[in-house]
Amino acid sequence: KDGAIVIMHDETIDRTTSGTGAVTSHTLTELKALDAGAGQRIPTYEEVLQFVAGTGVKLLLDIKPSPSLDKPQVVRLTEKYNAVQSVIVGPRSVDDLEAFKALNPNLRTLGFIPRPEDIEPFVRAGVDIIRLWPEWIYAQPGLVAKVHGVDKPVWTTAGEASREELQKLIALGVDGILSDFP
Repeated sequence: KDGAIVIMHDETIDRTTSGTGAVTSHTLTELKALDAGAGQRIPTYEEVLQFVAGTGVKLLLDIKPSPSLDKPQVVRLTEKYNAVQSVIVGPRSVDDLEAFKALNPNLRTLGFIPRPEDIEPFVRAGVDIIRLWPEWIYAQPGLVAKVHGVDKPVWTTAGEASREELQKLIALGVDGILSDFP
């Protein structure tokens, strides 16, 4: 509500904190008062950057559609902590991708494309990596090769997939896997 940039997966705080409502309807002070599990607090983006500075940890920012997200501030903070090479920005729209690339063309980007038809627009906009859902990969033979054909790596979100399913995705050519069970 007051423009602070916080790290939160969902649009609301209901599932992951002791509070309720949209993230954007709360001030940073209000969000910091909530319990995010075991006494943890919702971190700001700057706090996360400070925490991982110098550790070699890479961050993936899953940028959800949000008209209130201050993209220039995200980039300024990333630059302030010399994290341009340590942060991958994951926009879900071509407009957000273009906005981040315009702010700093050196940012690495992972296109969280909404559907397979969006591969080309994301590639034209300069995305570095394409995320495909496993269901798309299984349903459309050759989809991974199509992305590789435009010189882009393919990552997939496998959630709680079994070891066997992960091996199948690797055999199908994916380059990276986002997993709940690494």
